[in-house]
Amino acid sequence: MAIAALVVGLTAVPGATVLGVPGVVLGIVAIILGLRARGRIRRSDGARGGGGLAVAGMIAGGCGAVLGALWAFYLTLLYLAMMQATPPH
Repeated sequence: MAIAALVVGLTAVPGATVLGVPGVVLGIVAIILGLRARGRIRRSDGARGGGGLAVAGMIAGGCGAVLGALWAFYLTLLYLAMMQATPPH
């Protein structure tokens, strides 16, 4: 599950450039997967590895979610500004 968190987190960062929404969704999924993986690793008392992968996935997912939210906000403001500046026909 830690590898899945890392893969989803790394896809969240480029996904943030596509209108922002995929980055937010994938980022949240990566954070949830990373938290679940860390919990399983802790409960296994060292029998399972991958704690670093889970943390890296959570960090990348957080970055993707934040970048996606900022990009979506920027595009929304840009759209609203363009609609105000365009004279009606």
